[in-house]
Amino acid sequence: MRIPRVALPAALLFLALAPCLRAQDSHYWTNQYGTRATLLGGTVIGSVLDLSGTYYNPGGLSLLEKPETLMAAKVFQYPVVTLVGGDLEFVPLHQRDPGPAPSLVAGTIRIRGARNHWFGYSYVSRQEVRLGLSVSSTGRRDILPEVPGAEDYATQFRLDEKLTERWLGLTWSTKVADGIGFGVSQYFAIRTHRTSVQEVAEALTGEGHTGMALDSRQYQYRQVRAIWKIGLACDFNAVTVGLALTTPSLSLIGFGSTGLNSTLAALDVDGDGEADDHLAADFSNHLRATYRSPLSLAAGMTVKFRKVRLYTSLEWFAGQSPFTVLDSEEFTAQSTGETLSTDVRHEAAPVLNWGVGWEWAYSSRFKGYASFTTDYSAKRPGTETNLSLTDWNIYHVVTGAEFAIKTWQLTAGLGFSFGARGVGWRPETFEQAGLVDLWDPFADLRFRYANYKAIIGFAF
Repeated sequence: MRIPRVALPAALLFLALAPCLRAQDSHYWTNQYGTRATLLGGTVIGSVLDLSGTYYNPGGLSLLEKPETLMAAKVFQYPVVTLVGGDLEFVPLHQRDPGPAPSLVAGTIRIRGARNHWFGYSYVSRQEVRLGLSVSSTGRRDILPEVPGAEDYATQFRLDEKLTERWLGLTWSTKVADGIGFGVSQYFAIRTHRTSVQEVAEALTGEGHTGMALDSRQYQYRQVRAIWKIGLACDFNAVTVGLALTTPSLSLIGFGSTGLNSTLAALDVDGDGEADDHLAADFSNHLRATYRSPLSLAAGMTVKFRKVRLYTSLEWFAGQSPFTVLDSEEFTAQSTGETLSTDVRHEAAPVLNWGVGWEWAYSSRFKGYASFTTDYSAKRPGTETNLSLTDWNIYHVVTGAEFAIKTWQLTAGLGFSFGARGVGWRPETFEQAGLVDLWDPFADLRFRYANYKAIIGFAF
């Protein structure tokens, strides 16, 4: 789809800034659950510590001495994404959304006569994004090669996004032998995603002609799918190990809408003295929505020393070949007759994340924790996917302590996540025909990501 050249500043502004607003849309290890599991960065696949095992490794729940233990944890986070470098002057107006991180609620279900079996339930908030951003800029430079001299321009870009994904599940776990547990968690994932992007550019040429270019894109969908987690845990006293498999998701039901509008009014872009008005717009509703999550294989091990425990975990996520989330019918551009599409597509690269955690038992009532984990992006470089945009790798560092007061265990900790990436290649939400070799004000920019966390939890 052709972009009017006057829209270049707005188009580049959109392409450069949109990824920073979709933080974690292509990461799998951003959120952790539970009290000690959060302090250990989720490296507990080989050592289930509490009811967070419904998510990490359901096989270990049958090995807990007190499976009825209730737990609660709250993580407050403050994510910050900035652009550094470059010399473009613009005025940002954006929303930073400090607040609680996604959480877990879990409990037990008692069934008489099932002594060797453990049953439970869980609610996992896997993803939650609420973002709003507006960026405006003005300037003067030679944007249109066909028009002599420099042009005054003004641009504005706006993005609003809301993404939530909740997992509701039941867990069954049983001892298959002394010190060996096997379990399955059945989850239903409910995903809601809504995004609206709008960019406007206005230009005043030396002849006094004023033109405007508008590009907007929007989509929304709701989708329900089924996911199974299968876990095996083995406790050999000095060493515990665990394996967990997460099946690819099975789409059950989904629906949504998508649309775009590209308009150019009262501007001569080819220098022939006549306004080149352009309109290409289409909106589709009641479309079938399909979203997939990949197969993953996880392994973990915990080595127990006298007062120290070393936790290690890794998880491999399979890649995903391109698929269509929202499949709309092609339409004909009103002004040019081009055949265009408003499809929303997605694909992902394979990812291997790993992490280590340490636990020090200073006394029977005080323990210290520290962890480091990787969170690599599944965004495949060079793809045209228009659903997942973030492509920087994130690293998480967490430290904290646990205090025992009578029958209560209180945990507190701090976490810091960081990552950076040069702008480099940027995804093409609209086809950029004719923009090659033109001015790129963002060539020297790079993203800088940070997230600060405060962790408070208790168990009894």
